[in-house]
Amino acid sequence: MKVKYRLVLLVIIIGFSCNLSAQKKWTLRDCIDYARQENIQVKKSQISVQSADIDLKKAKAGLFPSLSASVSQGYNHSRQDANGYKYKGIFNGQYGINASWTVYDGKKNLNNIKQAGLQKEADELFMEQQQNDIEISITQTYLQLLYARESIKNNENIVASSEAQLKQTQDFLDAGSITRAEYAQVEAQYSSDKYNLVLAQNSYDSYLLQLKQLLEMDMEDELDVVFPQIGDEQIKVFIPSKYEVYQTALSIMPEIRGNKLGIDIAQVGKSTAKAGYLPTVSINGSLGTSNIWNGDVPAFSTQVNRNFNQYIGVSVSVPIFDNRTNKSNVQKANLQIQTAELDYIQAQKDLSKTIENLYQDAISGQSKYQAAKDKLKSSELSYTLVKEQYALGMRNTVELTTEQNNYANALQELLQAKYTALLSLKLLSFYQGKEITL
Repeated sequence: MKVKYRLVLLVIIIGFSCNLSAQKKWTLRDCIDYARQENIQVKKSQISVQSADIDLKKAKAGLFPSLSASVSQGYNHSRQDANGYKYKGIFNGQYGINASWTVYDGKKNLNNIKQAGLQKEADELFMEQQQNDIEISITQTYLQLLYARESIKNNENIVASSEAQLKQTQDFLDAGSITRAEYAQVEAQYSSDKYNLVLAQNSYDSYLLQLKQLLEMDMEDELDVVFPQIGDEQIKVFIPSKYEVYQTALSIMPEIRGNKLGIDIAQVGKSTAKAGYLPTVSINGSLGTSNIWNGDVPAFSTQVNRNFNQYIGVSVSVPIFDNRTNKSNVQKANLQIQTAELDYIQAQKDLSKTIENLYQDAISGQSKYQAAKDKLKSSELSYTLVKEQYALGMRNTVELTTEQNNYANALQELLQAKYTALLSLKLLSFYQGKEITL
């Protein structure tokens, strides 16, 4: 009984835990933090950093001597007697240890270490850039999801209002106060409003799917998103000058620092190429011995001792004519530096364009938001008055549907201005090094 009780309790605990997991509410920050770790592109960039770390260790190891051991065994079957044709077989063995150490190579090894270190740092910055890119994508999709949800609510209210108007118009038709054509016009408006609601729901489902895909979630996973209230205090905020935002972004954005490192890497590459003109000095040494066995030789240990040999030497290699290899390498290194400098300039220009566009969208978004609020206020008032007058028979169906469409358009314009401004404001703060939250 105790075992059965424990099993039941375990099932309850697991079910409760799964239920808690399923009920997780995803805020914007939750989505961003999760994607910065689990996104496939981010994980691939993390692997690149690990690979760069291996390259750095390998470059450092190049400063040390290399050591290798060799053992070979062979059998030789040949004529041993010069006056006859008698053949004999001989077993032989060679045993050795070889060492080599490059003492001077024009600082190629040191440059390799420096270049590998810079490349690792560049890969780390690229990983950070990948994380920033996914954060921006998550923010855009999340706000589009909020926009779609508010659009659904607006369209639901409009459909409810259209349905009430259609019932009222049916009463007018039954009473004979309007024509069948006028009723058909209101009915068509009701159908159009229902269609717009379906479009809004489809849009919401599409953005939700995009968000799940950005989070690398499986098809069976549920995503329960938190929908915060977005008020005027999040739209009507102070916007710093675009120059101030740009200067801050220049110092913190990984793509800028990464392209700056690209110039340093190319310059180290030029130093490595120029080292090809310089001599290389190496120290070499070896220990070795050998033995043979054909049935009439001293013992193995005796032969190994007698044949034991030692060698140490210094080799100097001086390039004299290399078929233009070194000159070509230096010229190509100069071109790599020029390319890296242009990439750095391009990255700065791209960042400047991005911030200018975000700044313009934020400024115009705030202005449009206020104008859209005023327009919605007047449209709502006009629509309300026309509905009341229509109920009294003072307005016709054309005037009613026109005012309803004006009201629906005003609602949509307000939503667009609201979320355009909000996205631009959030991204501007992101380029100032601030965390994106709602």
